Amino acid sequence: MTKSFSARIIEDRRLKQNPYAHLNEHGGYSALPPISAQTEATSEQIRQSRLLLQNPYAYHDGADGYSALIGHATRGSSTAVMPIGIVSLQELNPTPKEHYSDDEIERLARNLQIKLWQERNKIWLGIETSNPIRILDPEVALKAIGYNFELAETLGQFFHEGKLVEVAGTIDENSKYVHISRQFSPVIRSFTAAHELGHALLHKASGLHRDRPIDGASLSRSTIEIQADKFATYFLMPQKQVRQIFKQFFLADKFILSEATAFALGSDYESLRKKTLRQLSKILASAESFNGINFISLAGQFHVSIEAMAIRLEELGLIEEWLV
Repeated sequence: MTKSFSARIIEDRRLKQNPYAHLNEHGGYSALPPISAQTEATSEQIRQSRLLLQNPYAYHDGADGYSALIGHATRGSSTAVMPIGIVSLQELNPTPKEHYSDDEIERLARNLQIKLWQERNKIWLGIETSNPIRILDPEVALKAIGYNFELAETLGQFFHEGKLVEVAGTIDENSKYVHISRQFSPVIRSFTAAHELGHALLHKASGLHRDRPIDGASLSRSTIEIQADKFATYFLMPQKQVRQIFKQFFLADKFILSEATAFALGSDYESLRKKTLRQLSKILASAESFNGINFISLAGQFHVSIEAMAIRLEELGLIEEWLV
């Protein structure tokens, strides 16, 4: 029996693990919308939406939106996500406080991940997925706990410690709104959104701002900013999944530099042994092959920067420490 167009869309979205993907009339994966949607959007609108969402499968849905997510709409120069609040913020952290241990922050991030996984069919419109990494989307998480989300061309600048700093994101507790600046790369915007998600879960305040991402930041940071950075790290790069994929890629629980492992990386032992720990961590975070097997890099798998993933690999002790 021939599958309906809707059934085909659901199936290939599951295969591609992409909520925008669908089959074209020739049976191949296409970025073109179905005919009914084509009548609602010009090619320029489609092009702009793909640029905005940075996704070649995105298309106009006939309701001034471009997303398969509930309540997600792209309007003008910003992306607005209307809150659905399917996850109770009060239940996750009933008594926000000023000081948290790293273990407490990681546990709160994990609890949110579990809730998002349990509610994934509601969030993703019934599109099945067996990939837990898919839920690690801070924009979706913010919407799930009842926050609006919007991309802005800029959120302004200010001087801090004698340096002109671009504001990357803000959160307003009163209006339940998070704004993220387009002035940063997609992976930095993702980390910033996860940082603001951390504020929403950990702290009770209004007008908190995110000055710069954790990647290479040298500016001094307050306690709550450090905590929000920690939360972003734990949310975007949960240790269980990072360890699993690291072992799958590099065939060991911990990378130990040797003639064999250097060769498997496509390099030579003498050049790698001169690297610092951070340099080797970045090589592993960005590697796209090992022992002749090609894959999407760890940084690409988790949609984070190479620097952020390198730091996480070190935190988890996945690289032999003697290289320091």
